[in-house]
Amino acid sequence: MHTFSQLTQMVEQALSQLALPASPNLLYAPMRYALQSGGKRIRPVMTLMCAEIFIQNIDNEIVNIALAVELFHTFTLIHDDIMDHADLRRGVPTVVKKWDTNVAILSGDGMLIEAYRLLCGAPNAAEVLKVFNRAAIEVCEGQQLDVDFELLPTISLEQYYEMVGRKTAVLLAAAASIGAVAAGAPAADVEHLRSFAYKLGLAFQVQDDYLDCYSNAEEFGKATGGDIIEQKKTFLFVSTTAVLKEKELADFICLMQNTTLERTEKITQVKAVYAKVGVEKMVHNEVEKLFAEAMQHLAEVNVADDKKTEIKNLALAIMQRKK
Repeated sequence: MHTFSQLTQMVEQALSQLALPASPNLLYAPMRYALQSGGKRIRPVMTLMCAEIFIQNIDNEIVNIALAVELFHTFTLIHDDIMDHADLRRGVPTVVKKWDTNVAILSGDGMLIEAYRLLCGAPNAAEVLKVFNRAAIEVCEGQQLDVDFELLPTISLEQYYEMVGRKTAVLLAAAASIGAVAAGAPAADVEHLRSFAYKLGLAFQVQDDYLDCYSNAEEFGKATGGDIIEQKKTFLFVSTTAVLKEKELADFICLMQNTTLERTEKITQVKAVYAKVGVEKMVHNEVEKLFAEAMQHLAEVNVADDKKTEIKNLALAIMQRKK
C-alpha cells in the first residue's frame, strides 16, 4: 500500500502534467495558479487510498479520478473566495484578488468542466458520475445554506450540520466513494467508506471553525477571525448561542452583528465570550465523538486491517492538523 506522502507525490506529478492550453491566458493561467498554490491534497489522496484497498495497481484512469476531485475542490474554493471577498488562500493571494471577479468565475468554471472531462474516462464511469453529481449539487446547496444562515440571528446545531454536511463533508465522502466505486468495491463497503469520510469531513469542519478563530495566521495560511467578521454560523457560534441565557444571548448577537467595531477588538470580545462558555472544550469533545464514529465505519469495511492502515493514518493526520 502506498503512504500518504507517496500518493501526494503521485497527485502532484499528475497535476503538473495536466495538459491545460496556453491560450486564452486569463482563463488557464489562473487555473494553473490555483492548482499550484499548495493544499494538502487530502481529497484526491482519499480517492486513491479507497481505490487501492480493492485493487492491485493504481493506473492512470484512477489517478485521473483523483485529479477530478481536486479540480472540483479547487473550483469550489475559487468561487467561495469570490463570495467571501477573501484576499488570501493558503498564504497567497486568491485568484479573485490576484486577477478579478470575472477571471475568477471563468477559471473556476473551466476547472469544473475539466473535472468532468477526466471523470468521463473513469472505470464504472456511469456510477462514478452519479456519485460525483450528487455531491456537486449538495456542495452548492451547502454554500447557499451558508449564505442564508448569515441573515439569521442564530441557527440550531442540526441546521449547522445540515449546512457543513453538504458544503464540506459530502465532497470528502464522494472522494472516498468514487475511489471505491471505480475499483469495483461491494456496495456495503462503498457505503461504509462514504460514511467514514462523511463523519471525518464533519470533524474536519468543526476543527476548521476552531482554527479560523484560534490558530496562528501564518500557519493557517489566511487571516484568522474571518468567520467572526463575516458573521459565519460556525460550530463555535452555534454551541455558544445554545448555552447563553436570554440577556447574554441578546448581547452576544448584538456583538456579532456590530459592524462598527475595529476588527481586532471585535474578535477579542467574541473570543472572550467563547472562553466564558468553554467553547474550546466543546470543540474537542465534538471532534473526538465524530472521529470515533468515522473510525467505526472504517472498521466495518470488509478488507484486511493492514490494508486500512494508511487510511487510518490519513484520518489521524487530518485531526491533528494546525492549518
